[in-house]
Amino acid sequence: MSGFLAGDASLKVTKALPNGAATVYSDGIDLGISTRGDFLAQVELLLSAPAMATGVLGDAATMKYSIEHDDAEGFGTVAALQTDFLVQTGAGGAGAAAASKRFRFPTNVKRYVRIKAVNSAAGNASAVSLTAEVLS
Repeated sequence: MSGFLAGDASLKVTKALPNGAATVYSDGIDLGISTRGDFLAQVELLLSAPAMATGVLGDAATMKYSIEHDDAEGFGTVAALQTDFLVQTGAGGAGAAAASKRFRFPTNVKRYVRIKAVNSAAGNASAVSLTAEVLS
């Protein structure tokens, strides 16, 4: 695939997390693939979620991250690629620790991918951000 360089700035996005019980979506990452994604056997997405204090993510509150994909840059017919891929749960009056997880793309992944973050509670997490980066 021409133009694909893992580590390229265009293959990394950050997004502030939701303020309150809300949902945010990262910008899309253009994998630049055609109908055959065979090269993706060597490529992963690294999702990094920040630490959150108890005032941001209280006990039993959750921040759930899902991976979505679409053929269109505007995500008009978006589909879930991996629902609740990473979940942070506030506990013990301490909020939630930072977390990260890798995802290997299937060969049928669509051209554009993004992260959906859903906050279950009223805490304002907009001062911290998720990061998603394509790695080889």
